Amino acid sequence: MSLRRRTLIQGAGAGAVLAATAAPWVRAQPGPLRIGAMLPMSGIGAEAGANWLAGIRAAQMQWNDQGGLLGRPIEIVVRDDKFTSAGAVAAVRELAGEGVNLSVGAGQSPMALAIAPILAELKAVVAAPAPTVMSVTHENFSRHFFRVASNALMLFGGIGNMLATKFPQVGSWALILPDSENGRDMARYFRLGVERAAKAGGTTPKVLEPVYASLNKADYKVEINSLMNSGAEGLFVGLTAAPCVSLLQQGRAVGMDRRFKVIGEAGTELMIAKAMGRSTPQNLWGVSFWAPELEPFKSQYPLSRQLSEYIVKVTGTPHVPGIVQASHRSALALFNAVKKAGSTETEAVIPALEGLAFDTAAGPYRIRKEDHQGIGYAYFAKIGAREAAPGYGLEQVIRLDESEIVEPPSPGRKYEA
Repeated sequence: MSLRRRTLIQGAGAGAVLAATAAPWVRAQPGPLRIGAMLPMSGIGAEAGANWLAGIRAAQMQWNDQGGLLGRPIEIVVRDDKFTSAGAVAAVRELAGEGVNLSVGAGQSPMALAIAPILAELKAVVAAPAPTVMSVTHENFSRHFFRVASNALMLFGGIGNMLATKFPQVGSWALILPDSENGRDMARYFRLGVERAAKAGGTTPKVLEPVYASLNKADYKVEINSLMNSGAEGLFVGLTAAPCVSLLQQGRAVGMDRRFKVIGEAGTELMIAKAMGRSTPQNLWGVSFWAPELEPFKSQYPLSRQLSEYIVKVTGTPHVPGIVQASHRSALALFNAVKKAGSTETEAVIPALEGLAFDTAAGPYRIRKEDHQGIGYAYFAKIGAREAAPGYGLEQVIRLDESEIVEPPSPGRKYEA
């Protein structure tokens, strides 16, 4: 036998031995740790969904760069909830069927109300970045659902109080809200916030009966006409995402932006300014989740700077709506809970999430054990056009400590302010 042939055979034999001895080790290597993302990737909520996904991707990249989670790389499994309740139910069932039991999702209240009752059956856990409807942590409480977000009392009571305090000259407020349980919560707690500000400041502003509208409309002319004929001096828009932008764009065509001294909005934030540019209403204030170029984010929160860096890696631009922080925070909640539990099993992650305290790009955050309500800071900001790129931004941020306004926990029972 030639030396070359003997060498090849010996090499092959050695390789076979190596493969045989290595095979059990190779088989033992765990695959990626899969986390679901149930978001509106199509339809009227697609832009919001893309931004929520960017926040989740930023958290994924951050943790993977640090070694992953439980020694495994994190993989995000995306499902489109189509911005509908039926779509959310289909998405969570599909993920559970594929063995993905931990997800970020239910970005809006109808989706939260639809999926919360079926999570126990699916042995799944959802960390939700934005639904505000009160009942999901009260009479519709599920131990498998965690609201990593402000509720209606915190958010709309907060912005009602802020607007009435900052603009005491506004004697009456008109409201346009989604025709849903969440919309009625918005009305109740915005009114409460205004009343509390009035009591503290000695003023007597009125909150008019709301105008309710469907989120699936394309034409808001009837609602705009009603708002402009209301006699109110201030306006609060509770529609979000594309419906909010459509309403403001259609309203501008008939002078609605000049009709009101100030306009408040529920969290669409920079998506409005991006769409409207210099046509953005002059005195527009809204719910914000993150403003990295402004205080307190700029110098007080180290994770804010990190999120800025990773958002650029994910999206290619630093100019993104603050809602990326909301989904980033929800992903961090799941990652930290899995790390704390040392497991991805549902029955291990639930108690790890209960009472969890962790840092976010918007400051320290905790999830209340009794009712799974997240508590941190709420932020409100002035939104508008500017000369510097990209032509829009936030000008001022007001911070509210949510621990000072959050209601007592009452899981399983309806909350009445």
